[in-house]
Amino acid sequence: MDDTNPFKIPKKISDFPTTVEGCHDFIRELLGTISELFKRVDKIEDDNKNLLQENKELKERLKTNSSNSSLSPSKDFKKKKKNKKPASKNKSGGQVGHKGHNRELIDSKKVDAIVDCRLPKQCICGKKIKFKNTFQRHQVYELPDPKLEITEYRLEKGCCLGCGQNHVASLPEGVTWGITGPKLTAFMSHLVSKYQLSRRELKEFLNEHYNFNISLGTVFNKQKIVNSALETPVSELLKAVKESPNINVDETGHKRDGKKQWMWSVASSTIAFFSIMSSRGKKVLKSLIGDYRYVVTSDRYAAYNYFDSDKRQMCWAHLKRDFTRLSEKDNKVCSRIGKNLLKSEAELFKAWHDFKQSRIIRDELLRQSKPIRQRIGELLEQGSYTDPSLKIARFCKNLLERFNALWTFLTVEQVEPTNNHAERCIRPGVTWRKKYFGTRSDYGSEFVARTISIRMTCQLQSKNAFQFLQETLQSYFSKKQIPSLCS
Repeated sequence: MDDTNPFKIPKKISDFPTTVEGCHDFIRELLGTISELFKRVDKIEDDNKNLLQENKELKERLKTNSSNSSLSPSKDFKKKKKNKKPASKNKSGGQVGHKGHNRELIDSKKVDAIVDCRLPKQCICGKKIKFKNTFQRHQVYELPDPKLEITEYRLEKGCCLGCGQNHVASLPEGVTWGITGPKLTAFMSHLVSKYQLSRRELKEFLNEHYNFNISLGTVFNKQKIVNSALETPVSELLKAVKESPNINVDETGHKRDGKKQWMWSVASSTIAFFSIMSSRGKKVLKSLIGDYRYVVTSDRYAAYNYFDSDKRQMCWAHLKRDFTRLSEKDNKVCSRIGKNLLKSEAELFKAWHDFKQSRIIRDELLRQSKPIRQRIGELLEQGSYTDPSLKIARFCKNLLERFNALWTFLTVEQVEPTNNHAERCIRPGVTWRKKYFGTRSDYGSEFVARTISIRMTCQLQSKNAFQFLQETLQSYFSKKQIPSLCS
């Protein structure tokens, strides 16, 4: 169709049809053109509507940050704020009158060496110095010369005079045919799992600091040993964590040979268990803690709907971000509901912090939260009747269906209103993922999950993770009972 003259109207009067049949044909052609134009207008209107919706969604995505979504703060676009505070006239460094902080000296019985520094017999003025019976103590910390302790085992060989069978003496208990002992094996594992050295960096570290050359293949083999040694104590953690009166659950992405997998975290106040699974679905959750009978704290992810609302606590930190996103909507109804939800959330947490700081008792907390709970329910009810295209309706309906799961922390002891505990526990898995970009084998995934389980559990119990790993490997090499973190 010619857009410059879509109706094909003749420019000259002489070009118009001169017969009745010609006029009829012209009119029919003109009506067909008009019909075609109407179709094009409808298509343009649909395209315009779609573009407006897409533009609206893109604008909302531009506003997305860590305060109104699950994005990490590191992904926020932050404008550099100008410091309005006037510059101080004082010089940099310690200020006059500031109380200093000095390191306390340890007991002289605990130091490794004492060096007596003597005064000269006379002063520079020529007079004799009278010595006092006191000393000024000064302690210096220094690294010892790094050196591996190498033990050579000489196994006596012999032959039976009767049958001719050859014999070789056995290694002492706890000593294997491997090149590294339990302490060095635990040290190597700890450098990789906690301090996030790559295998090649570990190889270079041992060569540079201890003059110990080891192949990458041996590094991998040692990790397999650690992985096997940790199988029993880590499996005990899952059994023990399910005996806790409340647990926090979370999950984060993980790569296995470039394919998407998930690291699951199940944590109580003293135990943290991790497992890398191929799915984020309800089946995995059921296989891990499907038989758990107490309170589960989590975010709003649909898989956690497996648990009854009366046995569940939804994370209010996630809800606050959702409410913030609603308050920033262009739609006035959504914005009003979001702002009122944020106001109610702030009042609820003010009462909660007063309770945590023992300014009010639980009965007073329940009394103050009752009108807040009613107000939030009314706001969600209002949001559920809004236009479905705004997406607030579905959000509000989902919350109303599990409304009881928002308030479990008010009545159940030791249950927190947020899932921050699980977020903090799973953080090492997130930083590990950013460093290594995933795993390449089943044992690699198990090694990551098991070492993080031990590390975080020891941290929750204020124990030394390296010492526990060392004791575990010593017991494993000696074929003795491996220590447990569940006692």
